[in-house]
Amino acid sequence: MSRMKRSGAQVAAEKSPLPKKLLKEVIAVYVFFMFAIYPLYYEEKYYNMGDAKWHFFRWVTLVALILLLGLFVWYQIYLAGKDKLKEYWDFKKTTILDRFVLAYAIACLLSYLFSPYKDTILYGYDGWYMGLIAQIAFVLLYYFSSRFWRWDEICLTIYLAVSAVVFLLCILHRFRVDPMQMYVGLDEGYIINFISTLGQATWFSSYMVIIFPIGLFAYWHYDKPQIRVPAGIYVALSCMTMITQNSDSAFAAYFAILVGLFCYSFRDNRLMKRFFEVLVIMFASWKFIGILQTIFADRAVELSETMMGMSKGNLTWFMLLISVLAYAAFYFLDKNGKIDITKLKWIRTVVLSLIGAGTALIVVYVTLNTKGVFAGTALESDHNYLVFDTYWGNNRGSSWIITVQTFFDCDFMRKLFGAGPDGFFNLAYLYHGQELVEKWGENTILTCAHNEWMTAIINVGLVGGIAYIGIFISAMVHFTKKVQEIPEAAAPVLCILGYMLHNFFCYQQIICTPIIFLIMGIGECLVRYGKRPIWEEDGD
Repeated sequence: MSRMKRSGAQVAAEKSPLPKKLLKEVIAVYVFFMFAIYPLYYEEKYYNMGDAKWHFFRWVTLVALILLLGLFVWYQIYLAGKDKLKEYWDFKKTTILDRFVLAYAIACLLSYLFSPYKDTILYGYDGWYMGLIAQIAFVLLYYFSSRFWRWDEICLTIYLAVSAVVFLLCILHRFRVDPMQMYVGLDEGYIINFISTLGQATWFSSYMVIIFPIGLFAYWHYDKPQIRVPAGIYVALSCMTMITQNSDSAFAAYFAILVGLFCYSFRDNRLMKRFFEVLVIMFASWKFIGILQTIFADRAVELSETMMGMSKGNLTWFMLLISVLAYAAFYFLDKNGKIDITKLKWIRTVVLSLIGAGTALIVVYVTLNTKGVFAGTALESDHNYLVFDTYWGNNRGSSWIITVQTFFDCDFMRKLFGAGPDGFFNLAYLYHGQELVEKWGENTILTCAHNEWMTAIINVGLVGGIAYIGIFISAMVHFTKKVQEIPEAAAPVLCILGYMLHNFFCYQQIICTPIIFLIMGIGECLVRYGKRPIWEEDGD
């Protein structure tokens, strides 16, 4: 054996120190637990889903971090013995994303230290658990996954398969098919609010929009039929799930994901053609659910007006037709060599400009409509989404208004460092307690703004809020710069886009926030080291 020529991977593996090997093993196992087991885990079905997920996350993460920190200390001792410690901690080697994550960790610690609410912000509000411990855990998980994760196609396939099971359960539940008996003993009125193995519809949709882009990327990017066929089925299943989960926030997330995919598709004709294929699959999947809702009307759960409109309305038929025609036209032009999408990037600029202008126009219209400027004219509308008041967006208007007022009411230190991680309710009830009790009653506590980015500013102040938002924005910019070299870097960008737009209307929670931090860490590892296979190491 010693006389045989050894592969480069074998030589590299021999150079890799034991503590680093073990760090990679532990982070690989932890990621497997979080992506393959965590989504399916529950205890007492929907009766304690939030607590059950917290129990899983707390103990699995605690064990993992103890092992990771211990091995990391060993690794630092090893590097010190090799006189490489200074090189490892060279700040110049850190990325803008790394620095925002570090700034956020420091901001959370300062927010905790300066907060007068230390008794409630260490673990966070009961049932949410987004306190200091969770925030520091997210930061550590990012760091370890960004340095020690490794590419493993088998595990990635398992993660998507698990999410497919979660998605399928959602669809079955919306037709009152309950193979896991999750609804047994649950009052009929709550069925609309709980689905699959994740609980609340908004918790489910948050998970959906950060996992879906991974399978979407596989269908869009890879060429092998053994990848594209199951990935295409996955995309269709995800789109059917989207139209049955019943959270309108998912529409904003899917729109953002598709816009991101559209922008990346200007790299070549093959990718743009597949973008149109995705649109066809999506609208066809929505209509398929609509057909099932008609056939099994006696079993179909009545969803929101938005969901039912998209699954059974005529608008979706029109969008499906347009998508089919666009795909057919592009396919014909490409086949005959009459189009080169790389020379038409001005279209991307125009589309993005139109989206920006359209968004601004909607904001202006809602503002004027709310003020009554259009009263008595054809432009006036009383639609909930077009009148911003306390009832806007299923009462999000009230939460947003109180959040903004709370920020301006609080003192300078709270503006700068906030109430502390997951301390939103402390400040909100300090200044607007009576108003909130009148709105929600004495037995319901408003624990967030139902806008993750606004909540962050109340929780950890302007310092922490800016750092937190900076994590996501810098990650997208950083990964996008590497897409030409490492195409897989586009996948975490799409995940982040989905998460950011979805949680513009929602909040941090124990199911999805740790997963998005892991995805950002994995994205950082990809652009830092490339797609190294499972057996390959990189020396010291």
